[in-house]
Amino acid sequence: MYGFARREFVFTLLRRMADYQPELVKDAYARLGASKADYLNAFNRWQTMLHSRRAPKGLDLLHAVLGPEDHHETAKAGDVTATVLHWRLPLWPDLRWQAIIGAANVVVDGTLVRAPDTPRPQLPEKPEPWSCVVADTFDRWPDARQRNPEVPSRWLVETERHRLWFTHGLLQLTEDRDGG
Repeated sequence: MYGFARREFVFTLLRRMADYQPELVKDAYARLGASKADYLNAFNRWQTMLHSRRAPKGLDLLHAVLGPEDHHETAKAGDVTATVLHWRLPLWPDLRWQAIIGAANVVVDGTLVRAPDTPRPQLPEKPEPWSCVVADTFDRWPDARQRNPEVPSRWLVETERHRLWFTHGLLQLTEDRDGG
């Protein structure tokens, strides 16, 4: 069903989400039967693998950690062809970890996305944390603008009235643009 470390991979995603939503993260790792130490140890192991000379790299690392992908497809943009892979994760049944793989099995991007067979949520004017992924916001606000906050795991979408902050593609915080 899941690769040997999909649960632990979720912990690595949660670590960055804790910057915004520490209580949601605490509830999440508890639901997965883990302690704070388990969750932090998984994050530390992941960081060690990312920086190790001996650990697999790119797609090989994802396969080593997540196991075989649950779905794959080819995507073409102009002359460039990439492979898009999806893995189910234990915490978010309606979401998938998506990796876009380029030449030489390099991971070009990795983010949480809505599963293709799952309906998009009907978002209110001010969505709650963890209620949507980046693509969901463009259904609700077609004129929204993406901003690069210059942190690889984060994303910012601005609507006319709000700033929506995402970590690994999942909404973490909605701020009013006027500061109120």
